[in-house]
Amino acid sequence: MAERSPHREQRRPIAGVDLAGSRPWFPGIPGNQLMDSLPLSDFTGKRLLFNRFTQPGQVHVYSAACRAGERLRIQMYVPVLPRGGSVVPAFAVVAQSLPYSADVHQLPVEIPAGFSAIVAPPPSELLQPVEDLLTGVRYYPGPLIDTRTLVGGRCYLVVWSPHNHMGKYVIQVGHRWSLRWTYWIQLPLYWWQIRGWFGLSRLPAYVAGGMLLLGSGVALARAWHSDRSG
Repeated sequence: MAERSPHREQRRPIAGVDLAGSRPWFPGIPGNQLMDSLPLSDFTGKRLLFNRFTQPGQVHVYSAACRAGERLRIQMYVPVLPRGGSVVPAFAVVAQSLPYSADVHQLPVEIPAGFSAIVAPPPSELLQPVEDLLTGVRYYPGPLIDTRTLVGGRCYLVVWSPHNHMGKYVIQVGHRWSLRWTYWIQLPLYWWQIRGWFGLSRLPAYVAGGMLLLGSGVALARAWHSDRSG
């Protein structure tokens, strides 16, 4: 069997997803060049970026400091919105001396000398959507870039629509689960934020909150009655 080209292997669309353990982030509008990119703390912790193109031709550039040999795993997802309005963007990883570089001419930004890029164009078709178990929202999995840096320095994520479309997109960065306890206690907040961004009903949260208040009220009433009886 012929060996697969690493160029094709590292950016092919995949059917699976790895959404678990990703912190949602709803940033402002990033800059459109490397020099005014929106900084992230790192590219290793699992994070879902929820953003949108508000104008035709917009380019979003994010960045983080990377160490030599650091893994860069980035995947695009197309959100399934109840009223439409999603976009299928292209994205690229830009860094110094990546293992390989391709399709640099497709980039909507200029890159400095010594930097290289891996470009993941929009898929020609979207296959079966997948559902996030926590929030109930659905995504079409898109292309994946999974590579490593060769030297340390600033790494960049560039997102754009080759057809100048506007709409919402989701990009997952990182591969490590958060081990902090704050991630787990914020899961209800993440559910609330993501459902709202998708424009989906938050009624289950109101029902759960009402049931919690009702249960607390019943427990307090029983405790008060028990004290009175005693």
